[in-house]
Amino acid sequence: MPDGGRRSELAEVPTAEELVERALRRLLRGGTWEALANELAWEAVRSTGVELSCLDWLPGLVEAQLSRQVDGLEFVLEPARASAWEEHLKMWPRDLAGAETAATLAADEEAARQVSHLYLDVLEWATGVLSDRLDRTPSSPRPRLPSLRRERPPADLEVPGLVADGLTRERARYGWPIRPSNDGNERPEAA
Repeated sequence: MPDGGRRSELAEVPTAEELVERALRRLLRGGTWEALANELAWEAVRSTGVELSCLDWLPGLVEAQLSRQVDGLEFVLEPARASAWEEHLKMWPRDLAGAETAATLAADEEAARQVSHLYLDVLEWATGVLSDRLDRTPSSPRPRLPSLRRERPPADLEVPGLVADGLTRERARYGWPIRPSNDGNERPEAA
């Protein structure tokens, strides 16, 4: 990637922190952090079939778990950014602006993927907490949380389409497609 001086010559490039913030805003879908914790808690309660009284204490635990997992997320974006940067410059060595755009887009997509994984991880964690409470006998140690009972049959976990899309969709790398040539070694030319 370019050094600090060269980078300032390019258009303003979002930082990794800004990309994570953008991915989190997409995940919140206009809601709040507290609403996201409530959403995850509700889905965990729904899918395990436990009593609704869990919603008195579970959202607080979910919110704390979300915060722990979001912390440091920006550091996992740099490998995607660096890889896209290098790959673009191998094809177009003097296209620094294109490399920066490709790097930013790759990091943005990695942020969306990581946030989708975070959502699923926290949902599975919350479901595990509830399942653990269901399986615990009344004489079990750690009475910090009340024991639970099942009110409904368990159901499959469901995630929003935005999260599912972030977990499953493979995207092609950015840039001009390679044009077929006679010898197969020709690089595409910029438009």
